[in-house]
Amino acid sequence: MEICALKINVQMNNFIIICIYRSPTGNFMHFLTQLESILNDLYNTSSIFILCGDFNVDFGKDSHKKYLFESLLASFNLFSTVTFPTRNFKNFSTQIDNIYIHTYKLDFSVFPFVNDLSDHDAQIITFADICTPTPR
Repeated sequence: MEICALKINVQMNNFIIICIYRSPTGNFMHFLTQLESILNDLYNTSSIFILCGDFNVDFGKDSHKKYLFESLLASFNLFSTVTFPTRNFKNFSTQIDNIYIHTYKLDFSVFPFVNDLSDHDAQIITFADICTPTPR
């Protein structure tokens, strides 16, 4: 698992953003254990918490891995926002990238961004109720 975390402040909002890459060949149960440990250390209800990345779990299909992963995140009130395919390869597509947030706290929209740099499309999330100051 590769992980990058950062905390930023925008006006009165604190954001904790965690980006993850999980190898499709790695031990899934070990990944869940490590992710739970990370969430226990970093999760903060007073911050806007965003977990995103390439999890190599196809969220477009029901599976045991999807159930375990989403159950863990739901225990931290984090829910999926991506509802479209994120990886297109030859004649099939998968939804292996995702963004998880407190969906009940925020007014947001998510859409794909096809950039032709990868076989994965980028996902862009925008928050309607968070404003940034105009630079002078």
